[in-house]
Amino acid sequence: MSGPLINIKVIELAVWFAGPAIGGILSDWGADVVKIEPLIGDPLRGLSYAGEVRELSSGFELDNRGKRSVAIDLSKPEGKELGYELIKTADVFFSNVRYSGLERLGFDYESLHRINQDLIYGHVSGFGLESVDSDRPTFDVGAFWARSGFAALLKQRDGSPTTPRGAMGDHATGSNMAGGIAAALFARERGVARGQFVSTSLTRTAAYQLGQDMNQAIRTGVTPRMVPRENQRNPLMNAYKTEDARWIWLLMLESDRFWDRFVHIIGAPELAEDERFQSSMQRAANCSALTMLLDGILARHAFAHWTGKFDANDIWWAPVQELDDVLKDSAFFDAGCVVPVPDGSGGTVDMVASPIDFSTSSWTPEAPAPQLGAHTELILADDLAVSWETISELKIKGVIL
Repeated sequence: MSGPLINIKVIELAVWFAGPAIGGILSDWGADVVKIEPLIGDPLRGLSYAGEVRELSSGFELDNRGKRSVAIDLSKPEGKELGYELIKTADVFFSNVRYSGLERLGFDYESLHRINQDLIYGHVSGFGLESVDSDRPTFDVGAFWARSGFAALLKQRDGSPTTPRGAMGDHATGSNMAGGIAAALFARERGVARGQFVSTSLTRTAAYQLGQDMNQAIRTGVTPRMVPRENQRNPLMNAYKTEDARWIWLLMLESDRFWDRFVHIIGAPELAEDERFQSSMQRAANCSALTMLLDGILARHAFAHWTGKFDANDIWWAPVQELDDVLKDSAFFDAGCVVPVPDGSGGTVDMVASPIDFSTSSWTPEAPAPQLGAHTELILADDLAVSWETISELKIKGVIL
């Protein structure tokens, strides 16, 4: 095992994306993550994507690699007792099941804290446990995207909302909670606290992701809005189409710093003398006219022509890439965005990496995502010292898979 969380035992009672994403990151960091699943499994196991023909979906593989799966019916007294025994051995428990359901199940914070006072208990909800809608069912499309303001701020020109990419809010929320759990473990290690409750929500994550716009609205009363490309206040922080139909995003936030150099590089020194464009304030006031002029200039030559000139003259820019382009971009791989994961048969497959690296406590995925209940018997026998006779009886009763 490798990673900074070696010897940390984690119990996961989570489904779909936001919860399992937490365990996926903690597992990458070296924690022993035991995923408690109902006998029918995490419903994400059954979610397939267009063009996928595989036993486990790529989404499930990403968020569940390296875990051990134990299938237990926690609604049965014997199953609940097995869950409690696992909690006694754990450093961390987390869930994204609605909290009222956890209370009915007996897996709320107070119940588990009585069993293990050193337990770090993490919970992810849609709208926060203090909210009037704390028990409202939702996914990240509802809480993180639609209700938070994200969809409206990124709506299309006709006013219709844009559909988000899969699990965007879930993964951001899962990353936040993984950091929160690590901080709580640190506090426990330093003696600042014993076990404690760590919480976040899809709404809370959305507010922070939208922090620039949200804080402007809170502090000034001015509601940010979508601005058409041709009306961006800084035309040097905008995207332009080249002759070969590729897009370049200019990144000159400090436009006064770059302006004179930029107009000479693009062969339009007359723009530097134009009274409408003498300063960043004037360019903002005349942004539509300048954007139209730059559209015409940058459309005269191909992508490679402009990017070569920009690189040679320290003009900041980025390519607007399709996903296929990203997967051919060496910088994407150099940044560590892809990691080899054991495939369970002696080889490896490439998958997206979790987002944090450590110089000394380096990590690597240790195993693929587990089949449902793949580790039930071994966990009960090895971790809890349950006899094989009792394990057989529990299987016959339908308590375990």
